[in-house]
Amino acid sequence: MSAPDLRDPWWAPAPWDGPAVPQRAALCLRPGGFQIVKEVETALLDAGRRLSDAGWKVEEIEDTPPLREAAEIHEALWLGDGFTELVAAAEREGDPGALATVAGVRAKAETYPPDVVARSLVRRTTLTREWRMFLAKNPVLLLPVSAELPFPDGLDLRGDAGFQRVWEAQLVMRALAAMGLPGLTVSTSLIGSVPVGVQVVAGHYREDLCLRAAKAIEDRGTPPSPIDPKA
Repeated sequence: MSAPDLRDPWWAPAPWDGPAVPQRAALCLRPGGFQIVKEVETALLDAGRRLSDAGWKVEEIEDTPPLREAAEIHEALWLGDGFTELVAAAEREGDPGALATVAGVRAKAETYPPDVVARSLVRRTTLTREWRMFLAKNPVLLLPVSAELPFPDGLDLRGDAGFQRVWEAQLVMRALAAMGLPGLTVSTSLIGSVPVGVQVVAGHYREDLCLRAAKAIEDRGTPPSPIDPKA
């Protein structure tokens, strides 16, 4: 899939291994004031120690470039144009997950001005620039995957409180998607039978750095045991 093709207008010359960079990583526990449970914090600090043991220079930082705003831009680009049609499609299909989602975001979607998509595209460019400059200095970034451990099945379908809890907890994943930054999740341990891990982030077209850092983290821990799906 990496070979050039003139029929693909978005193809980019992204080699499997990018230019050499210092083995330097930043670790942020609570980007943008994001609140995480103790188990997630412990996993992040553990991953940072493993990277350090592998020869990386790891620095814990207080914050990153705007993350919550990036998540809001992601929402606006998704919901700001054609929300009425999106609701109608969900109602026709009758999928419980889709119906819960449109219900959970309706209040915000209905407040968007007509030009929200154009404004969001402009602001996204600014935020992406800030993130690219940050990742040029910090080639790898360790972030929470989620604010909480994996949720009980169907929590987002159990009323608005359940949906909003899940939506907020997944903020980091939603924000990074807005800017097209590559991220990789690596499991670090089990809390009982529930997996916990960290998210490894790098600059555009630097998936190789995500894989390299993730392997260093994985190699210096105890591999999680398989989980019996019937348990």
